[in-house]
Amino acid sequence: MSVAWLRNRSAFWNILKVLFAMILFGFVFSKTELHRLPALFESISIRWLIFSTFLFLSLTLLKALQYYALVREKVTYAQVLNVVILQNAVSNYLASSAGIASYLTLFRMEHDVKVSRSLITFLLVKMGDLIVLWPALFFSSLLVWSHIGAIKDITIGLLFGIGAVILVLIFTLIFRRRFILFLNSILTWSRFPQIQIIRKALDALQTFSEVELGKLSGRLTLVFLFSVGYFALSVFWYYSTFMVFNFHMDISPLVFTNVLIQLISYFPIQVFGGLGVTETGSLFLWEQFGVGQSVLAPILVGSRILFYIINLIPLIYLSVHAIFLGKSTTDGE
Repeated sequence: MSVAWLRNRSAFWNILKVLFAMILFGFVFSKTELHRLPALFESISIRWLIFSTFLFLSLTLLKALQYYALVREKVTYAQVLNVVILQNAVSNYLASSAGIASYLTLFRMEHDVKVSRSLITFLLVKMGDLIVLWPALFFSSLLVWSHIGAIKDITIGLLFGIGAVILVLIFTLIFRRRFILFLNSILTWSRFPQIQIIRKALDALQTFSEVELGKLSGRLTLVFLFSVGYFALSVFWYYSTFMVFNFHMDISPLVFTNVLIQLISYFPIQVFGGLGVTETGSLFLWEQFGVGQSVLAPILVGSRILFYIINLIPLIYLSVHAIFLGKSTTDGE
């Protein structure tokens, strides 16, 4: 009965997320003048489209390299790349939570990597990304502070929240079981562990506390450098998505909005690659810098369509790779 109840609740939550995404995207679409869309696509810069596609694919390659730096004894880079591509596909065409589940499952079933090892790798990579995003948010917010009156409190809250998460992860690595017991005692006293997401977070931290820093210390520096490179590349890609439609953005608000959009993706409310959530967030954020919703909405709709099309390219690679892998295996036999 309890398993069926959990499944029903999960299905209900997924339905709510889909409805939420559709409502938000419908709101953005309502701001779009339909007669402008054909002209918008006719004005696409092919040069920027090619460059944007190249940057998107480079982001996938770099993220796979980041994971590979932590699990390279178990798998090859090509195998990690396949897992990352499938994870991205599931996240971008279904839900981010399903993408994480597929990542853990594929490493376990296809490459015999323990779930705990995969989870630790995932958390270390996310920690590296957060450590980069925190100063990026701090310094970019300083540059645009006079323009973001409506979201100053949100920005301050995010800075404290992200800082707290980073400290929790660092303390978990340093103090291990003692820190987990300390957290558990506080949460038990406050009754928070009764909330499912809190229990899952505690379980993840328990697994994270098992990291052997001595073996990974050198690689953690490499993972952090990859996070820096990934963030820089993501800013260029974000800029290129606007330039595809010949729409220029100033660099300071561009970095600020890019950081916030990335942080939004951490919340477990997204389906279909952030459909609706990303577009609505972009409308609201760019409005702080004087960009009208009627101007930006069609660009966001066009960018969403291109996003889904470009995401097919890595899947084509997987198909070709599987064909050649199967052929080579047959030839070997």
